Amino acid sequence: MTQLYRNTMMQNDRHKVLIVDDAIDNIKICVNLLSKEYDTFFAKDGKKALEIVYENRPDIILLDIVMPEMDGYEVCRQLKSDSKVSDIPVVFISSKNQVEDETKGLDLGAVDYITKPISPPILKARIRNHLKLSHAMQEIKLLYSMALDASPLTGLPGNNSIAKRIESALQNNEQMCVVYSDLDNFKAFNDKYGFAKGDQVILFNGYVMQMALKANAASNSFIGHIGGDDFVMVVPIDKLQDVIQSVIFMFDDGVIKFYTPEDAERRSILSFNRQGEQQTFPIISISMAGVDLTSSRYNKYIEVNDACSETKKKAKAIEGSSFVMDKRGVV
Repeated sequence: MTQLYRNTMMQNDRHKVLIVDDAIDNIKICVNLLSKEYDTFFAKDGKKALEIVYENRPDIILLDIVMPEMDGYEVCRQLKSDSKVSDIPVVFISSKNQVEDETKGLDLGAVDYITKPISPPILKARIRNHLKLSHAMQEIKLLYSMALDASPLTGLPGNNSIAKRIESALQNNEQMCVVYSDLDNFKAFNDKYGFAKGDQVILFNGYVMQMALKANAASNSFIGHIGGDDFVMVVPIDKLQDVIQSVIFMFDDGVIKFYTPEDAERRSILSFNRQGEQQTFPIISISMAGVDLTSSRYNKYIEVNDACSETKKKAKAIEGSSFVMDKRGVV
């Protein structure tokens, strides 16, 4: 179920491997061995290695110990003391083969210690295993973070996760659109049918969005639940129109089932407005507002949130289910 509504992280077909060694021959061996399967970077000293880490963020680091000025132990110590890069797995590759050398490296936070001369099949197998383990650990951290932040009703990621996902899309210049939605005439429905039935409609709304993303193969997408009847989707630009059409079709087709046969036939209910006066309300519809993250207008989450709020007012002014794109009109 989780895969239907959350984004994990941006996937790349090729992982990045940083090779750190002061001997160019050793670097050449590793590059020739790994370059067909991975994007490889190299550094001949510790200072340059740290620069590359912060500029390119490799997925794994192969680190020699004996180097001038800053040895591998010190490089590892600095990496593991910085929370921004401490989760990158470090594998020591060294000619130092004493037990105390390996123990020191592992105590500093390295995930493995390989002695030279290296065995190509063993090195490649260990890299694969450590990359798989690193990815699994990141998944667990993400799931744990989302669980702490999740909506108690829908189980979908909440406000903190929504903000982080949008900030990430902005920082990485992703070709994404944020879609903010809420329901029209929902209060009137709650007043007549009760909050338990209202919760069922909210759950249905979340399910529709998940199914729309899945049906349109919207990879790298995300759905979060702000609270009440408010939801947020982050959708690839090239899938936006299809996802929106699917949401509106499935929502309008299914929401009628939450009404009594009489109300469903009339397509309206008699309830009370905010002034306590009896009024006829149409069937619940869904209003959605879209903000294109590729626009240079937006740099921060709060700017996107404000744009969504303003655009949503335009969507709610339209009768029935609708979608309004910021500065682009109605779809």
